[in-house]
Amino acid sequence: MTLEEINRHIRLIAEHLKAFMRSEQRALLRSALFDVPRRSSLGWECLYRTAYPLLVDLTSVITPEEIGRRMKRVCARPNFLTLSILICCYLGGRQQRILDLGVRPGEPFPEDDPEQIGFVLDFWRRVCRTYREDGALLPEERGGTMPILPAETIARLRTGSPRDLLVETDPLTVRRLRRLAATLELYAFILHGEQRDGLFAHGPYALQERSDTPRGGPREVLVIREFTDLQNTYLPWAQTRARNLYPNLALVLQLRDVTARFDLFGGVRFDPPDYADRVRAVALVTTDDRGEIRAVPFEEIEEIERRAADAQMELYQRALSWSPRFKIEYGLYLFANHVKAFFDLAGVEAGERIRRAFEEAAAPFLERLLADAEPPSIWQFMATTEGDFFSPVFAQIPEREGGGEG
Repeated sequence: MTLEEINRHIRLIAEHLKAFMRSEQRALLRSALFDVPRRSSLGWECLYRTAYPLLVDLTSVITPEEIGRRMKRVCARPNFLTLSILICCYLGGRQQRILDLGVRPGEPFPEDDPEQIGFVLDFWRRVCRTYREDGALLPEERGGTMPILPAETIARLRTGSPRDLLVETDPLTVRRLRRLAATLELYAFILHGEQRDGLFAHGPYALQERSDTPRGGPREVLVIREFTDLQNTYLPWAQTRARNLYPNLALVLQLRDVTARFDLFGGVRFDPPDYADRVRAVALVTTDDRGEIRAVPFEEIEEIERRAADAQMELYQRALSWSPRFKIEYGLYLFANHVKAFFDLAGVEAGERIRRAFEEAAAPFLERLLADAEPPSIWQFMATTEGDFFSPVFAQIPEREGGGEG
């Protein structure tokens, strides 16, 4: 990437992250159970230090485009949330260093290596453009949409074999499924230390065009809410006596006259918020390692919910006993879990190598976080700055023989 391209993408990501964080006041997020600001800053530091060498290793065995293609399925890990964590937190770790060193706006940052920054940005860009059906990079570039599934997958969801996966529903079943979704959300929230990992929504996928609305907007759409990482064995605290019945689940909703808007980290907002009476059909599905979709019987809803609730309570009780140190330190494992997902998708066993790299990168920064009574300065900066979240790169990229981006 050229220096101009690098800075254009940095500005784009900063603009969208700023809008997201200000809309949800994420910079002010606090928790009684976890040290969210410090664990996040620790994870960002790890990504800043390790993303380039790890992605170089990854792309030696698989192209970014192939990663994007493999992600285009139901319940894939990684997903768009993972991509946003990767790029936003890598740049966030860099910005923390800029603040720590007192680099003023307009001054070059001495640690910058434009070639490495460009490599990470280019990886993210190429995966996104292949992954999304519209070739965009971010949801708000296309009106808050998140289209990732090809048409044949949508057709598979509508006309599954030996029977349709989507079935017409009734208010009682909708309530059961929404209660299940809430239970799975809470499980994922506690498992991932109040991070959104494990939760991802995408769509809307148009099923029927309206002739009586401006621009022929869709009348009926599919929205898919995914719950993944339900049988995690990588996070040190993830093992529980109660185990989830499936490694992943997806709730497929066929909605009439509902607007769904998706955000930078895979969340979704519905208009109207209470859309229960507009659900035309539903499916509860899971996928195997090959991405094959199969229906989950509604008769299993209560058992799935019970197991998730029991496991969530175990995780909650365990977190209550965490030391002040581990309430920060767990961040390195959270963010290592994201990077591991890319290697898993490529069929490369790298979990321990990633863990060691993150532990090494985290060690000096963790001691500083423990010694400082105040959260890292990046949080106050993001909450108050009128300028860009991320500083541009000023150093020049060395000339190479043959030119081109590579």
